[in-house]
Amino acid sequence: MPIPRQTGANSAEAEFTYIGRPRRYKERMPPIVQIGARRKRQVPPRPGPDAYLPVSLDDAQRRGWEQLDVVLINGDAYVDHPTFGVPLIGRLLASRGFKVGIVSQPRWDDASGLVDFAACGRPRLFFGVSSGNMDAMVNHYTAGKKRRSSDAYTPDAAPGRRPDYAAAVYARKLRKLFPDVPIVIGGVEASLRRLAHYDYWSDRVRHSILVDCPADILVYGMGEQPLLEIASRLAAGEDICGLTDVRGTAVRFKDDAEQSWRHLAGARDREEIWLPSYEEIVADKRVYAEFSRLYHLEHNPDNARILVQRHGRELVYVNPPAPPPSTELIDAEYELPFTRLPHPMYGEAKIPAWEQIRFSVTIMRGCAAGCSFCCITEHQGRDVVSRSEASVLREIEGLKNVPGWTGVVSDIGGATANMWHMVCTDEDWHAVCRRASCVYPSVCEKFGTDHGPLVQLMRKARELPGVKRAFVASGVRYDLAFADEKHGDEYIRELVANHVGGHLKIAPEHISPGVVKVMKKPGKEMFVRFKELFERYSEEAGKEQYLVPYFISGHPGCEVRDMVELSDYLGENGWRPQQVQDFTPTPMTLATDMYYSGFHPNTGKPVHIPKNADEKAMQRALLQPHLPHYRELARSARQMAGAPPPPRRKVARVGRAPRPSDSFET
Repeated sequence: MPIPRQTGANSAEAEFTYIGRPRRYKERMPPIVQIGARRKRQVPPRPGPDAYLPVSLDDAQRRGWEQLDVVLINGDAYVDHPTFGVPLIGRLLASRGFKVGIVSQPRWDDASGLVDFAACGRPRLFFGVSSGNMDAMVNHYTAGKKRRSSDAYTPDAAPGRRPDYAAAVYARKLRKLFPDVPIVIGGVEASLRRLAHYDYWSDRVRHSILVDCPADILVYGMGEQPLLEIASRLAAGEDICGLTDVRGTAVRFKDDAEQSWRHLAGARDREEIWLPSYEEIVADKRVYAEFSRLYHLEHNPDNARILVQRHGRELVYVNPPAPPPSTELIDAEYELPFTRLPHPMYGEAKIPAWEQIRFSVTIMRGCAAGCSFCCITEHQGRDVVSRSEASVLREIEGLKNVPGWTGVVSDIGGATANMWHMVCTDEDWHAVCRRASCVYPSVCEKFGTDHGPLVQLMRKARELPGVKRAFVASGVRYDLAFADEKHGDEYIRELVANHVGGHLKIAPEHISPGVVKVMKKPGKEMFVRFKELFERYSEEAGKEQYLVPYFISGHPGCEVRDMVELSDYLGENGWRPQQVQDFTPTPMTLATDMYYSGFHPNTGKPVHIPKNADEKAMQRALLQPHLPHYRELARSARQMAGAPPPPRRKVARVGRAPRPSDSFET
């Protein structure tokens, strides 16, 4: 008689060993049915290489393609997810019939023979080049200019897989290998370096990236429409030299006294603004500040003028921004057949940036806030572009087909969590508006702030079959919620009760009136008001939840006494932040231009700049005076500011229950 022996607690089959035979042997019998047992959800199989865009010429030829139309060079690992820019552009071009390949993180050293750049062969139309989702210098270096030990966009976070100033380096290597193939650069690194700019890491004003590298066209912004136009016109037989009028692009001309370049530029329907030249802004920091003021005015696609800047014997010619894509276009983009997974060539390697967003859903792009230190508006634009409710819900429903899905949506958001479908409500007003921010110093009366549709989307998302939780991890603009008298409070309630995973990230950045004015952020009063509502609604929902606010030290306009004020406020409220940020000047932001020039571009007045290493260290220490290695420095900072000892704590500790160290106590 067989004696059953199960091979595992959840074994689908029972193993039987027969005793008393000449030889022991095993037989299998059908699975035993366990009454009341929950059927284990079948894990979807991981797709093979054919589910991705080709990564080599052999890969393309297996699909019957002898030559690719477009080859995209990518500074990140190849993750086929819509939050990764290069794969998104690749999928979009492929959906329009173009044959597209992706070369990710090619070796650029001469010892490699540059073979990686030729992996997909010579494209019929052009090479597209991007440093990846981040500027390579921000990716590589801390605010203290120390080399980072990891890269979140690389398999196993390995550092050193892309060069400094990656977009320019990639373009030079391609020109060396393929001298007659058009090169189009884009992505955040190219966007923010389209004009002359202060570069924090080399501590000097650099030329436009178009002058520093041999690219033919620079695409700035998110780039879908310009790239589709470039690909279509090249496919129709136009020469790359004639593509000088594409909205959302910049090109380079040779300058001469006769302005012979004008026959290439062609007739235009927009006025030209001649910015101070590269040589002029290098020579005079006041002129640099004026240069910053001028280019920050030209962001509205409805009225932006053409920007022209002379760099020695060359001109950089920046066309007006591309019109924001329609909801229909970005719906179609985000519903393309992404695997949402890293390419199989990486095996089991972990890519931290993907791990963080693998089950997130982008509902909007762009940001109307225009904070001084933030580059999102300079890259994604100030016009908010939103997906439809139906498209977002379809994407969430499709997450069940992704390996690793547990029913938790990690984020429903975007550049800002609560700007979904918020746009100017007056087309005539928008056509002439040059306001740099729709929400600062107060929310514009023409800016739509209705949170009602967003509340409905959040409720529908969490009620979808198979969805256990749908969190909001993107930053919340509480000033927008307060501006919505009809649905703002309802939004905060819904957010706090159902979409916070224990911690909610917000970014007050500072509380000193003078500093938040320079930052273009809401003041302390709004932050306190939101904190009180968060605590009240958390208690009503029966949940122990915490705010995780972010603060910046060393920002232009911030003095040591301002940091003392912030430090005292945090201490009074029992706050010991573990995550803080030193101001990092990134190209093309208003705050970076203040940092370099010492003047506020909008007023022309001097601004205090914490450049001295001792002062920067003191400001940093005042954010975390509780840490042993910062105590003495924080004490010295208080003495320098003429401040008394830190005030006693006003908020009493609640019991001895463990709590996150990076939160306010409730």
